[in-house]
Amino acid sequence: MTSEICISVWERKVSEIQQEQVLKLDKVRDAWLPAVEFLFGPAYEKAQFLGFEVSSDIAQPEFIFPNTSQPFDYKVIMPARTFTNEVMLLADIMQVLVRGLYPKQSEDEKYTALSEGVAVYGAVTAIKQVFGEETLDSYLNALKDNGFAYYDAFSYVAVLLTEDPKAIVKLREIKPLLYQIKREDFSAVGIVIDRKIADILTYTFRA
Repeated sequence: MTSEICISVWERKVSEIQQEQVLKLDKVRDAWLPAVEFLFGPAYEKAQFLGFEVSSDIAQPEFIFPNTSQPFDYKVIMPARTFTNEVMLLADIMQVLVRGLYPKQSEDEKYTALSEGVAVYGAVTAIKQVFGEETLDSYLNALKDNGFAYYDAFSYVAVLLTEDPKAIVKLREIKPLLYQIKREDFSAVGIVIDRKIADILTYTFRA
């Protein structure tokens, strides 16, 4: 009986911690969503965010799509370990927020360097604003060392947005699901960019 009581107390404590974590996630999401939509346009009209969950069994945030009748309704599962580092927590939330603008619910669809680079760009923007240049440099150096494909995609998106800060908004006006953008779509919305960069941005992303 004593062991059962201990397990019950432990489970209740875990539940309370997870509820606090979800509240924190919701608070950060609410604070940053307007900025994300300003930078990259509103969420796809069929996409509906159903809430956060927290799991100790995953290493990276995951999207799940529970409603077959509403295929773009999604939940986000966040790894518990992300709460041990405030910089990574903000980075993870920002990337989730950006990907939530154009959720990919089908395995037949593939993220592109453009869609993944934009997610990292969102994280970089928030980290710079909240933690400053020094922390941002550390984050980018770690990304370069441990996730170069993401760093590379971010770099090309940064070039694009330097040329045209509203490029993502323009592209998503014709194709709200950003990973569906093709090379010819850049010129279709009046974006002038080197053909090689346009090719790289529209390649299927591979980590």
